[in-house]
Amino acid sequence: MKKSVLLMIPLLLASCTKQNTEVKITDKDSLSGETHSAVKPKDSVASSENRDSLKVSATNKMGEAVKIIDAEKLPSTIDQTFDDKIQKLIIRIPNYSKSKLHGVITPKNNNMNVRFNQIKLSDGTYDGPFGRDISYDIKGKGEIWLIIGKDLMAEGENTGQFSVTID
Repeated sequence: MKKSVLLMIPLLLASCTKQNTEVKITDKDSLSGETHSAVKPKDSVASSENRDSLKVSATNKMGEAVKIIDAEKLPSTIDQTFDDKIQKLIIRIPNYSKSKLHGVITPKNNNMNVRFNQIKLSDGTYDGPFGRDISYDIKGKGEIWLIIGKDLMAEGENTGQFSVTID
C-alpha cells in the first residue's frame, strides 16, 4: 500500500504542472493592433528618434499583454492600447544588470487610470504599487518584470493609448 502511494505522488505532481502558452509574434500584438518599438540610446548620433522592433509575446489570458525587451536595447519605448477594462501589460526585461531602473508612463489622455502596479525582482519578490513614474534600486542581476494596469483605488478612464519609456 505504501509503495503504491509513493508511486502515485510523482504522477499527481506531473499532471498538475502548468504549461506555458505564450505565442511569439514579431511586429504587431494581436490584442489591440499597437506597434512596439525600442529607442536607441540617447547618445546616438542620429537626429531623429530611431526605433527597432522588440521581441514580443502576447497572451490573451484575462486581457494581459506581455512584452519582452532586451536589456541591451534600453532605453526603450513601448506604445500600448488598453481597450478592455481588465487589461494589463507585463514588460519582461531578461538579464537586467544595472543598479537602477527608471520608467515613465505617458498616457495620451491625462485622465487615464494607468500606473506601475508592481515590479517583480530577479529573486522572485514583488514590490509596489507605484504611480506613473518608477525609480527603483535593483540589488541583483536577472529578469525584471514591470506590471502595468489600472489603479483600483482611483477614478479615471480604463481604456486608451499610452507609452512606457524604460531606461
